[in-house]
Amino acid sequence: MARFDIHPNPIKADRADFPYVLQIQSDFLSGFAERVCVPLARPGAFPGMTERFNPVIRVGHEAAHLHPLGIAVFLHAELREPCATAKPQMLDIETALDMLLRGY
Repeated sequence: MARFDIHPNPIKADRADFPYVLQIQSDFLSGFAERVCVPLARPGAFPGMTERFNPVIRVGHEAAHLHPLGIAVFLHAELREPCATAKPQMLDIETALDMLLRGY
């Protein structure tokens, strides 16, 4: 498992609106049991999405929106095998995380 891997959401009750989580933790911290993730939301799952803060992330033929305010920590063992990667969208993801953490 690596940074920008996309996994099925381990929280079954949330999967209708947030089917996936995106691992954002640095690969340098892979020795820890925890993984920092951001949920990916279905279009329309919550109001007020913006292009910069909630960029579209492609998961196969599906479109999902990054939801940085939903940041969560899961144990490595809770995450199933990655189903996709968001590495090609790294700049959009890092821009959204900068907005969350630095305000720009």
